[in-house]
Amino acid sequence: MTPAGEVDLVGKPLLYGCVRAALRTHHEGLLVIELSAVTFMDAQGLSALVLSRRHAVRHQRALALAGVPDAVRRLLQITALSSSFTLMAWP
Repeated sequence: MTPAGEVDLVGKPLLYGCVRAALRTHHEGLLVIELSAVTFMDAQGLSALVLSRRHAVRHQRALALAGVPDAVRRLLQITALSSSFTLMAWP
């Protein structure tokens, strides 16, 4: 899945809802959230990622982040969340 634009208070339920739907419909394999089109992410966006990861773990699924923009990567590092996610390189 590839969210785009701002992931904030408005985007949080959209992202989390998409992850939940993907986990319901695709029962196997790695779920990758490709973030290269994200232009802004705040604490609400980070919360959506954390909730998504927890939901994936509850359903015994792996979740990875790919194409993470530098600003989002810094947020993950500042909040000590970078070690909670598998970060993948993206072309």
